[in-house]
Amino acid sequence: MEYEQLKKMPGDLISADDWNEIIDELESLRTAFREGLEGLRKEMGERTYFVTLQSLESPINTPKPLNGNGEAFTYGTDVLGLITGQFYLGKVEEGEICKFGLHDFADTLYYWAGTVGDSVPPLRIILEYLDNTAYTSRDLHIHDCLELHPKGNENPYGEFLASPNGRVMYRYPFANPHPEKAIRYITFEDVSKEAELHIGNILHYATRIRPLPGR
Repeated sequence: MEYEQLKKMPGDLISADDWNEIIDELESLRTAFREGLEGLRKEMGERTYFVTLQSLESPINTPKPLNGNGEAFTYGTDVLGLITGQFYLGKVEEGEICKFGLHDFADTLYYWAGTVGDSVPPLRIILEYLDNTAYTSRDLHIHDCLELHPKGNENPYGEFLASPNGRVMYRYPFANPHPEKAIRYITFEDVSKEAELHIGNILHYATRIRPLPGR
């Protein structure tokens, strides 16, 4: 409805029809604004952003070079995609491999990993939240990195990177069971003495755009 501006002088009367037309127009504008705002909130709630954290350090371990630095296992290169280092323990050792600080919300996390030997599920992931609660995953299967393996049905990877000497690093998705909670730390733990687990020094995560508190 096109509104024709009516100019009145102080003390002038306004007809009921003109007044009702103004009220109807204002109500239409308010309804359109409310519907537009709800649509924007819904659209923003469905949008996500993707974050990549590179060259990560860990307070519980030191990243080792991909080229093995003279050790028996090597990727034969200094850089693999965006990965510039790896965390791992000895083959018969168990315990925490690395720990990364996040301090953000995340719906899905993506990590790079591979094992030397893949007979048992060697990985356990621990999420520590800002509200001082924590979540511990089941033991997760990780594919052998000595050669490319099919995805399979048990913890299938999303993509992979192959090094010049044929070694492979796989990228796995990990769904945060409590996306409404902000994550303080993510810890990768080696729980197998039968496989040497390697974790790349890079982390990706996807999260929905959230409204500011009180909005």
